[in-house]
Amino acid sequence: MVGSHGRWWAFGTIGLVIVLGSGTAARREPSQGPEQLAGKDWKGFGSKEKEAYLAGFIAGAAVARSDSNGTGVDTMPSRKIDAMRATKRLPFPYSVSVYASQIDDYYWWENHLSVPIVDAMARASLQLRSH
Repeated sequence: MVGSHGRWWAFGTIGLVIVLGSGTAARREPSQGPEQLAGKDWKGFGSKEKEAYLAGFIAGAAVARSDSNGTGVDTMPSRKIDAMRATKRLPFPYSVSVYASQIDDYYWWENHLSVPIVDAMARASLQLRSH
C-alpha cells in the first residue's frame, strides 16, 4: 500500500508544481503538502490552477486504484486505467470541470474553507455517484 500512496501523492505533487509554477499561486508557498491544501488555498487558485490540481488528483487516484496488489511496480498503469474506464470503475469518473464546479460550490460556504480539498473531492464524488 505504501507504493500506491507514494504514487498518488506524487501525481498530486505534479499537479501542485504546475499550480505553483503559474499565475498568482507562484507568489506564495503553501504551508503544508498538496494533500492538506484546503478551501482557503482553493479560493486563491485561478481556473488553470484548479484544473491542474484536480487533474493531478484524479490521475493519482486512478493510478493508486490500478495498483490492486499494492506493489507500486507497474510501469504501465494506463492499461489498467483504460480497463477501469471501460467498466466504469474509475475512482473519480467525471471530468475535471465537473469536480471544479462542485468544489467551487462547496467552498462558497465560508465555514467549509478549513476542509482539505481531498475531503471536498471525496464528498463531491459521493454526491455525484448518489444521483
